[in-house]
Amino acid sequence: MKAEAIIIQRPERQSHTQRAAFATLTVFAWLFWAFLWLPLLTLVAWAFGVRTAWVQLRVFDLVDNGGDIDVILIVAVACAAIFFAWSKYNHARFAGKQKRRGNKPVGVAQTAAAIGASTDDALKIRAHRRAVVSVSADGFMTVEDAA
Repeated sequence: MKAEAIIIQRPERQSHTQRAAFATLTVFAWLFWAFLWLPLLTLVAWAFGVRTAWVQLRVFDLVDNGGDIDVILIVAVACAAIFFAWSKYNHARFAGKQKRRGNKPVGVAQTAAAIGASTDDALKIRAHRRAVVSVSADGFMTVEDAA
C-alpha cells in the first residue's frame, strides 16, 4: 500500500456524515492539543506578571473598586457580540452561493478575431494539444503545424 493511499485525495466523495465526524474529531484533537499547552501558558502568564497585575488592580482596589476593568470587560464583550453578529449576517447572506459568476462561453469566431487568426486556424488550435504558430509581416496569425 502506498503512503498516498491513506490520505483522502477527493474529500467531496465523502458522505456528509463522514465529513462531520472527521471535522468533530479534528476539533477535539485541536482542543486536546491546546489543553496540553495550558500549563506552559500559565507559567508564561505568571512570569509576565498577570497575577501581580490582578492583585494590584482588583485585590487592593486601586482603580475605583474595579470600575475601569469592568468597563473594559463590557466593551470587550460588546465588540465580541458585534463581530459575532456581523459574521452570522455574512454567513446568512453568502453561504451556499457561488463566489464568482461563470464566464460566458466564447465562440470560435470570436476567439479567431481576438487572436488575429482565421476560423480554420482557430479550430486547428482548439483541436490539438500543441500547435506551431507564426505571425505574418502584416500581423496575422497562421498555424504551421498542429499535433
